[in-house]
Amino acid sequence: MKKRSFILVALASISFTLAVPLTLNTTSSPITYAKSTKRIAGKTVAKAIKKTPDLNPTASVRKYPAYIYDKYWQVFDRWYNVQPMSAPGVFKKHTASVYVANQSLKSYTYAAMQNWNKALKVKAFKLGTKAHHTITVGFKNAGTGEGSWDGYYITSKLYINYNFFDNAKYLPAVYKAETGKTLASADQPNSADYQALYDTYWKSVITHELGHSLSLDHTPYSNDIMEADSGTKSGDAKYSWSQSKVVNDDYAIFQNKLSSRDINRAKLTRILGYW
Repeated sequence: MKKRSFILVALASISFTLAVPLTLNTTSSPITYAKSTKRIAGKTVAKAIKKTPDLNPTASVRKYPAYIYDKYWQVFDRWYNVQPMSAPGVFKKHTASVYVANQSLKSYTYAAMQNWNKALKVKAFKLGTKAHHTITVGFKNAGTGEGSWDGYYITSKLYINYNFFDNAKYLPAVYKAETGKTLASADQPNSADYQALYDTYWKSVITHELGHSLSLDHTPYSNDIMEADSGTKSGDAKYSWSQSKVVNDDYAIFQNKLSSRDINRAKLTRILGYW
């Protein structure tokens, strides 16, 4: 779910309230992993985590034996803003079957699925059918005022707010809120430039929501598809922020582009057993 200054939203997931300091003394996860004979000191893991870029679990912290993630999953959750967001069984052998209930959303959803699959180099998402699927994509009436949202994911359902989907005023408002600039084609919704950005934007929204299905919480960075303009420190969030961090005037939401941070966090959540 995308947070913006003019739309107040709540993330469709449970936020753990426990605090997890980077002392690596957490309880074990209920997830079962293969056993490993190689033992690594907690302080070694902590040192490696602290060296990674902000919220970006690079390969240096994705190389450990499985028991490390079993033992210290809470630390990884907190340090990289991740947590389980999909219901058990949504991902079968690391793949979710996606059924698009409305024809208008099919091309956007397929592009978002392919975006993740290509970036992760695995088939995280495949097309399902009405009878056989684990994630459903469809429209929902979420209003247009306070508390409304453009996209929303919860357990196995991905919703797009139809009040914004076919609203010529919405994209210019989003563009202004995100970039502080006026969209050049704002008053030309039928122009090629407007339509191209419109298509890309809704592909990005669904890519963002599928990111939640992969157990990715928000980040403050504008070049992340999982960016949000605010966040609150919690058991699965490293820190609070009240505005986005603009990186080189780069806004992923208008490009349907995944950053290395998006990709590395999704690789981590797979290792953690969240998808």
